[in-house]
Amino acid sequence: MTLEQIIDKLLCRKPKEIGIIDVKDEVSEVILLINNLYKVNTAGFVEMVVNSDTPSIVDFYADWCAPCNHITPIFKRIAPEYGGVIKFINIDLDKSPEVASHFKIYAIPTIMLIKDGMIIRKMVGYTDEKKIRRSIDKILIDEYSTKLQSDLGLTNERT
Repeated sequence: MTLEQIIDKLLCRKPKEIGIIDVKDEVSEVILLINNLYKVNTAGFVEMVVNSDTPSIVDFYADWCAPCNHITPIFKRIAPEYGGVIKFINIDLDKSPEVASHFKIYAIPTIMLIKDGMIIRKMVGYTDEKKIRRSIDKILIDEYSTKLQSDLGLTNERT
């Protein structure tokens, strides 16, 4: 195991349940920015991320945040490559403060990898493209190996 892998392992926390996000009577807003990259409001977040079977990578940002402005171009570059297997979501916390409050986001940019209603990985501050790709690939490898084992009728139990 390389030093980088050990650090990654130490930084990864156990998945944390998202919980219920109250959207009141807000109309869902989902805007397709480019292939597989969406900009959402709180109700759109619940629709596209919380209530979805597809894993998501979410960029919590604000327009005035300089480091945040470096994440969107990365998302625009890589989102089309992962079409159909993971959704890329942008949510402006100035327009959706209840999401910031719900997730206790105190610093931006914050990127979360969310799968099956669970936060799998949280990255705070500027994150480079290599680290984002590595995190996504790890989730996909885990997901598809579990799915393959299930499809083949394999379990981790020894008999």
